[in-house]
Amino acid sequence: MQTDRPAANRLTVEHVLNLVPATSFLLTSAFGELRSGVIVRCVQQVAMHPPMLLVAMEKGQPLSPIIRDSRNFAICVLAKDDRVTTKIFATSPDQGIDAFLTIPNLVVPGGSPVPLRALGYIACELVRHLDIEADYEVYIGMVHHAGLVEQPKLKSPRSGVVRAHLKARKRSMKTTATSPKPSGSIRKRDTSKSRRPSGR
Repeated sequence: MQTDRPAANRLTVEHVLNLVPATSFLLTSAFGELRSGVIVRCVQQVAMHPPMLLVAMEKGQPLSPIIRDSRNFAICVLAKDDRVTTKIFATSPDQGIDAFLTIPNLVVPGGSPVPLRALGYIACELVRHLDIEADYEVYIGMVHHAGLVEQPKLKSPRSGVVRAHLKARKRSMKTTATSPKPSGSIRKRDTSKSRRPSGR
């Protein structure tokens, strides 16, 4: 990078850089039998007509050659509480390991996989790759498709055994509530001794 001005120390400017909106997305791509994904935080719209997105990914990811060869990628919008997907793709799986085999997913136009847990996706065609002199590389994609992912209806986490237990407990509580309770302790009367006759 040709410049005579040194970059700022990140620690001295981080409190302001953190004001730039950022959230977690899943960047995915597929080529042939290979497919992969990794969590990214640097995603931004860079053009309106035609719509284009910019995404920055840490260098050295196995996903990089897949995007290069397929020239397609997808940005998956994740729910804030989706810890499962975030944990699986915190780092890009090693080359040849298909993490998508462990989670339900769909294939969007362009061939990129999208987890069914995602809220939505943006499918892009790669139009520019920038290998800047930094720890991240930049991809710019033209948006061809986008859509929301229909969330499957989740069954109640209570199993039949648990439901039966709760019903039995409810019946027991109802029976206890309607049963008469003694007002105090009842002494058993001693009838073994006869009452003494009066002195008169």
